[in-house]
Amino acid sequence: MSTHKEYALIAILATAAVVGIMPAFAVSQANTTYSSQISPSTISQQMLPITVSTDKNAYDRQSTIIVTGHVQNSIAGQAVTMKVSDPNGNIVEVDQLTLDSSGNFQDKINTSSPLWSAGGTYTIYAQAGSQQGLSAKTQFTLPGGGQNSCAPQQLAATVGSELYCIDYTIQGGTASGATLDMASKTLSVKIQAPNDGQISLNIPRSVLDAKKGASDSSFAVLIDGEQAEQFTDSPATDARNVTIPFQAESEKIEIIGTQIVPEFGPIAALVLAIAIISIIAVSAKTGLRFMPKY
Repeated sequence: MSTHKEYALIAILATAAVVGIMPAFAVSQANTTYSSQISPSTISQQMLPITVSTDKNAYDRQSTIIVTGHVQNSIAGQAVTMKVSDPNGNIVEVDQLTLDSSGNFQDKINTSSPLWSAGGTYTIYAQAGSQQGLSAKTQFTLPGGGQNSCAPQQLAATVGSELYCIDYTIQGGTASGATLDMASKTLSVKIQAPNDGQISLNIPRSVLDAKKGASDSSFAVLIDGEQAEQFTDSPATDARNVTIPFQAESEKIEIIGTQIVPEFGPIAALVLAIAIISIIAVSAKTGLRFMPKY
């Protein structure tokens, strides 16, 4: 056999071998593609599902919520992060729990906390590890009505029958109470100051704010009726932190803004709705037109 014929025979055999092997690789590639469609979180969720539940579906404001849950195929001592959000989406509770040897976890929550002021549906989220796929949630409800007391580190500010809790710290004295005045848009704080000191208040913008158009403006601050020049005002997204130095024997600090909690918001909306309905009714009955007829 000549050299050229030998080369030709080798080429034919090599081509046949490649053609025969390709279907095997095609099947393998198809299997790989199919497997890749299952995300890691899906696999993890199948291997390590998590559940969370409460002992009731509804509670009052003097209850203890018992939260229980389970993580399968877990390791004793593994951490589970639990957070609770109110009907407005605000986080009101965050806890880190530890699994027992059976993969169970439990927590108790007191509904009398002043953070739980909104009525409606609350949501509990539980997550094992850092993967979002290993999470579960459950819901329960609380009645409306708001809180009737504030935490020790909060200042209770009242307007009529409503209570607003303001985080604060004070040095050189004590704060004995606060009131909100709708007419003057003022937060007044009573203090007892045996020494020079300062008070810092984290005032929610929904309670008191100072605006000039759409921009923030400065609060006006009075100490015992005298205007204070030395104070700091640090605006944040939802609150304004105000730090006010005071001298010994000071008794009253007033913070004056431009916007304050709406005292008659629902009533004003109702009055407006009645007025609009009345106008429509009168115009329909009398044929009154607000636009010229062409």
